[in-house]
Amino acid sequence: MRILICDDSGMARKQAARSLPSGFAEHIVFAEHGAMALEVFAAETIDLLLLDLTMPVLDGFETLAAMRERQIECGVIVISGDIQPRAREKVMALGALDFIQKPIDADKLQKTLRDYGFIGAEEPMAKAQASAPSVSQPLQQEAPTAVAASRQDQDIAVSPLDSLREVSNIAMGDAAAKLAKLLGTFIQLPIPNVAWLTPAELEMALGVFQLGGQTVVSQGFVSRGMAGEAILYADRDGVTGLRRLMAELRSQAESNNAPILDAASVLIGAFLSRFGKEVDLSFSKSQPVMLAQNIMGSEYIYNSAIDDVLMVEIPYVFSERGFGCDLMILMPKVSGEHILERVGLLLDEELN
Repeated sequence: MRILICDDSGMARKQAARSLPSGFAEHIVFAEHGAMALEVFAAETIDLLLLDLTMPVLDGFETLAAMRERQIECGVIVISGDIQPRAREKVMALGALDFIQKPIDADKLQKTLRDYGFIGAEEPMAKAQASAPSVSQPLQQEAPTAVAASRQDQDIAVSPLDSLREVSNIAMGDAAAKLAKLLGTFIQLPIPNVAWLTPAELEMALGVFQLGGQTVVSQGFVSRGMAGEAILYADRDGVTGLRRLMAELRSQAESNNAPILDAASVLIGAFLSRFGKEVDLSFSKSQPVMLAQNIMGSEYIYNSAIDDVLMVEIPYVFSERGFGCDLMILMPKVSGEHILERVGLLLDEELN
């Protein structure tokens, strides 16, 4: 069985490879986005594609559409943090066999492989071992290229920020699914931006709030050994769209701030709830508050930013309604290092 694992996250690629049954794959190829996957298909025969949805260059939806257009015959199982019902319906309509929620469950994957005849009913379901198949990696160049020499999956480099980005991606998808269900709409999900910011870079990032036309909601959160701040902000169109959506849901007046505070509470709360589950932390949150437009972000983060700050930034796009908003999670250096340490420890426990 020749398998292609397509995901922009090294952590996710490694998890998927380790979740395959022992002896199932004779060869595994990795791709970091859909354009690379299409090059792999042009170069060799692939029997099974494990496909993420949220990727740069060519996302999972676009990859499935391109495979259909090029008449590429290959079984596809989507493995994604975007668990909105509409996302599942769309990938199934594009020809995927099944949809598995991130983080990947090895038992669920192996059951799916059995259900679709990739492994026989009599074969035992055992997790893949490090000694199993040959593995190919994409060459790291500016443009997609053919795969490089064979390497084992344990050679995949997974940085702390890459791991945090994947955890944030899972939490983002969970938050979007809850909001999509609540509001009866589809939310287009991008790749989370995860980075350390210097105080000067933080000032630039928050400088958008001083430009005017931005409505900003801040909500602090704490857990054992850490604290941080969640900031939801939107331009005039985003504010109007959020007000309308939440007002319809709660039967509230669109002219006051209650719908915006409700939207912030739902988005921030859903993200932190799933994020906390992934890093084994429980967060306590303050009440969300509106910030004045002439304030450079929150006084807590801005005044304490004498050192680097860890940022997770997520743009939510309500494509069907024609507006969007941005969620920014900010953690001072000590808290950011604590989170990265927890992500690293949990990853080590899962993959070793």
